[in-house]
Amino acid sequence: MVGVIQRIMFFICVFGLSGGIVTASPPSQSPMNTSNLIQDGGFEQEGEGWEACGNVALVDAQAAGAEFVYSGRYAVVMGVNADGSGCPQLPDFTTPKQILSQQVSIPGNAAAVTVSFWFRAAAGTTVDVFLANSFYQFDPSLIGVKLGTFPTDQPPGWQLYRTVLQGERLERVRGQTLRFAIVIQGGTGVGPNTVLLIDDVQVIAADGRTAASPLPPALRGDGSRPLAVIRAEGQNRWLYRMDTDGTNTQLIYRGLLDNVRYPAWSPNGQRIAVVDNNTWPWPTPDPDPQNNLSASAITVINADGSSARQVYQTQSRKGSRCPFLPGPGDPTETPSLILRISSVQWLPDNNRIAATQTGFGVFCNGSLAPGGTSDILSVTPPSPVASPLAQYAARPSVNRNGQVLFDGFDLSSPRSNRADGVWERDPGAQPPSETRLIAHSADRSPAWAPDGRRFAVVRQTTSPSADVSERTFAIMLYDRQILNNPRMLLFADHGRSVSSLSWSPDGAYLVYTLERFDGRSDIWWLDVSSGATGPITTDGQALEAAWRPVSQSRVHLPLVIR
Repeated sequence: MVGVIQRIMFFICVFGLSGGIVTASPPSQSPMNTSNLIQDGGFEQEGEGWEACGNVALVDAQAAGAEFVYSGRYAVVMGVNADGSGCPQLPDFTTPKQILSQQVSIPGNAAAVTVSFWFRAAAGTTVDVFLANSFYQFDPSLIGVKLGTFPTDQPPGWQLYRTVLQGERLERVRGQTLRFAIVIQGGTGVGPNTVLLIDDVQVIAADGRTAASPLPPALRGDGSRPLAVIRAEGQNRWLYRMDTDGTNTQLIYRGLLDNVRYPAWSPNGQRIAVVDNNTWPWPTPDPDPQNNLSASAITVINADGSSARQVYQTQSRKGSRCPFLPGPGDPTETPSLILRISSVQWLPDNNRIAATQTGFGVFCNGSLAPGGTSDILSVTPPSPVASPLAQYAARPSVNRNGQVLFDGFDLSSPRSNRADGVWERDPGAQPPSETRLIAHSADRSPAWAPDGRRFAVVRQTTSPSADVSERTFAIMLYDRQILNNPRMLLFADHGRSVSSLSWSPDGAYLVYTLERFDGRSDIWWLDVSSGATGPITTDGQALEAAWRPVSQSRVHLPLVIR
């Protein structure tokens, strides 16, 4: 028989869910001021109003550890001992392994409906989320909607599941009395180590997506800690300086061919390195335009835009002549090898630069050849020669101790022994060591905080669906010494994606690039302690920004732009 959640206290010992770290309160960047239509959404009344089957149970933080709840004392645990006991047979003659459900009435005048909950999961099964017709009827072709499906194979930490119903989906639920339901279906195998923790369930009759907050007084621009920002001006990509509130915008570098990307301040704040996209050969083009290939340079300029000098240039290689005509001596087309720089980061000695160099093959018709390369190189100006730092790697971030975080890629190459995830290289070890810190490809683009201990990553979540086109991006904060319990700083459902994280000198804020729903992008700030966020630019032309690492006096900007 279907019943209430079992009032027993589970102790869970699962890899990735152990420890004793108190989790943070829900971030304030997504306020939900409308009353919750769910009774006891945080389970602090021990599941009052909920129904469940299949050994759904409460977990008590006082018994199992604070990391087993998101907030308060109690959370719900699913997956453990999921056996379908008491669960009804569905019309398709299957029996779910577990159901967590509560009746909810949707107002007839709701302008939107937001469904959200916090969850933490490990090991493999699949979870469905519904506003359903009844406890035993989940067919969305009847009344209600299927909100999404996600796997329990998740990276560490608590994360937010949130979806907003509008349009046709809203019409299907408005004015209806339905069942909010989290279901582990009968046809899905539930492994012995599968755990799904649920807390702080909310259904509100409003659009509860992340909203912009007012600019904090600490970010009002005074010129002492400016941003280096790449802006799109028509087809051009130019480097600007601007204050942290988006004012005092000044163009300082146009680039070799008006295509500048990925700025990085030197540790002393005196120079800026950028990727200067151009062609190879450079600086003297080949007389035959077909032999001029896409390439990149690393350019270093002073903080005021003066004294630009190229310190490294990629050397792409020409393949078969185009259009390709097979002949006796050349029966198969050889693709051109395009080598580009896709990120730069200074090392703490204030001299060397770590850069990601990617390579890919291109045929005459524009199609890409199978495979590719992505390696991190070390460049020491003024020498134009680069040395390898890490293979099958990208997007390095270097802390004050010289430890390098980077993305690892399994490129399906017979020479690659690199697995997906976030890696750390410690050059202080003898020989230098590499450690895989996060063994999940959902977390990418690590960025060390100024304290050299915390780091932020961009996470591609599975909310509201495992479908890539529907996933929401997030920003997670890790402590290097406690990797199993990161904190979600931002759930970025106010845009398509986030990228290009950069820390403030004091470690209190991040800036990030938000790709808007219209395909354009802006720079936003993020308060690390509260989760509040808001725009620095609003015209959709900012591509990425880097925060000056040290606070210094204002730097005079010349009238002549390089």
